[in-house]
Amino acid sequence: MLNIKDQLDVIKISGVDAETFIQGQITNDISLLSEEKKSIYAGYCSPKGRLLAFFFITRIDKNYFLFCPPCISEAISKRLSMYVLRAKVEITCSPDNVDYFLIDESDIQKVPDNLISKPQNKLQTTLSNNKSVSLTMLDGSKSHYFIFGHNKEISKLYDEIYSTEIKPCNWNEIHINNLIPNIFNETQDLYIPQSVNLDLIGAINFKKGCYTGQEVVARTHYLGKPKRRMYLGSVALNKNPELGSDIEVEGEKVGSLVNSYKQENNIFKVLVELRIEKIDARPTLDGNEILSLEMQY
Repeated sequence: MLNIKDQLDVIKISGVDAETFIQGQITNDISLLSEEKKSIYAGYCSPKGRLLAFFFITRIDKNYFLFCPPCISEAISKRLSMYVLRAKVEITCSPDNVDYFLIDESDIQKVPDNLISKPQNKLQTTLSNNKSVSLTMLDGSKSHYFIFGHNKEISKLYDEIYSTEIKPCNWNEIHINNLIPNIFNETQDLYIPQSVNLDLIGAINFKKGCYTGQEVVARTHYLGKPKRRMYLGSVALNKNPELGSDIEVEGEKVGSLVNSYKQENNIFKVLVELRIEKIDARPTLDGNEILSLEMQY
């Protein structure tokens, strides 16, 4: 099995009140999973409207699965549990009966049609006939697919797809290249959702009911434009940059590093949160200029 669990862990939320409970916690509308048969991205905020986690959320039957980096999953699971109160909800971090992997568009035809139909739209999710496996087309310019479900079914499907050749897909790289953020230990409580473009990728629903941090998120939306945004760029560095590192212009802090991955020749692809007016001011990371900054969806 191609292991992406060093990049991605899962929190399972189940029970009669699961949908209502999650709806009161996240920036997006959880009802979209059942009404439109899709998966969603969503933020999870502090009462001050700062992001504590960024989730990819999917559903199988009446169980909801929230994916986030392993470095924060346990703490986020415990924090969510604090708000259960009398709700009929069960929260499990890293359930041992599920598994998941990624494939790219060149391998999607290897998924048997008699097992599961292929999604046709971004974030659309289809289920196998026995509802034990889900298949989601991820958001982005190049189609990648996320396969998730019961570990025995996933293991069998993986062996069938990769019987002769393995093509590793990197969750982190896919999302960086498509300007989709993530939140790690180092960047918790640094960003409001709009400053890392959650509104631009459909991860905020401004018509849903209340959730933690909503007042700050709504105020930014209705009373003014965001002063910061997230951009994709590249920078030459001699070592891996630290997440949350300062982005500077002439010694002045103008933003921070959201995420990165290393390409060839010590070139790093980076997601950076910046003050919008500094985008053309030649911002630097660890003293090196960040090149080719863009924000295109």
